[in-house]
Amino acid sequence: MNKGRRIRDGLALARALPDRSLVTMVAAMSLLASLTFTGAVGARSLSDRWAKGAANLVTVQVPDPDKATSAAGRGASAATRVQAVLANLEAAPAVMRAHRLDGAELDRLLRPWIGDVGTAALPLPAVIEVDLAPGQTLPDPLISTLKTEAPGTLIEKNDDWRAQLHAIADSLLWCAGLATLLVGVIGAAVIGMATRLGLGARRESVTILHELGASDGYVAGRFGRRVAGLSLVGGLVGTLVSLPPIAVLARLMAPLAGGGSAEMGNMHGWWGFFTESLSSLMQGSAPQALLIGLGCIPLVVTLIGWVTAQVIVRVWLRRLP
Repeated sequence: MNKGRRIRDGLALARALPDRSLVTMVAAMSLLASLTFTGAVGARSLSDRWAKGAANLVTVQVPDPDKATSAAGRGASAATRVQAVLANLEAAPAVMRAHRLDGAELDRLLRPWIGDVGTAALPLPAVIEVDLAPGQTLPDPLISTLKTEAPGTLIEKNDDWRAQLHAIADSLLWCAGLATLLVGVIGAAVIGMATRLGLGARRESVTILHELGASDGYVAGRFGRRVAGLSLVGGLVGTLVSLPPIAVLARLMAPLAGGGSAEMGNMHGWWGFFTESLSSLMQGSAPQALLIGLGCIPLVVTLIGWVTAQVIVRVWLRRLP
């Protein structure tokens, strides 16, 4: 036998395994896994950002804001209760900004509940938005002073909202993890069926090789390498196909995450929006965890294919008479 001639063992796995159908199925599974993982990362990112913003925002409600203040303090020179509260808040080192909502802002906030009736005739409390410095909270002495000078003052720290946001994000992560696990199980089942079809198609050749002394590891390795190669191709195709919709979704969600605007116009605008979204994703604008996860999906699919083929072939060989 010539040294340069390739040694063939007769398995001919290129004809035994259903290449196109296996690659297509694995690509579909990879696409679903990519979209599911993207949804989980997006939910977690939005939750963290909104919760962080809520942690630095405090809402103060002052009833009967135009009444005179009832105690002496930092706002003693103020004529009304709301002026005294604002004076105390603005003097606090932890407060970066204290803004009282005017009538137009209150009308805009309450319009979904009261319609266009307006708030001018309603006995509403004064609402003050307080922006705290990062990592700061309103000190207890300041809260006591506010409630002393303006009895009935309510301070909402948004802790309940933060807890709800984290609970929603955690539930979405669990759902995404379960969906990803289900996709992996279905993918393993599909790869297992394809491997069994390949074994059935080459049953005679595999049996002869096994009787001639070929080890289980050799035969399983041949099938494992072939299935792993096809799985890698399918994983790459599915992940690449997922990039355009992921880029568009990331661009649409950018305003919610504190990014830029996402405006679209006519068909030319749609195409420009799409190309800009894809270019932004390729330049690394997406969260690093998302890019790393998407890069790992083809590798994970390849590992699943190799392990599944190895197990199926070894079990099949052990059952031979």
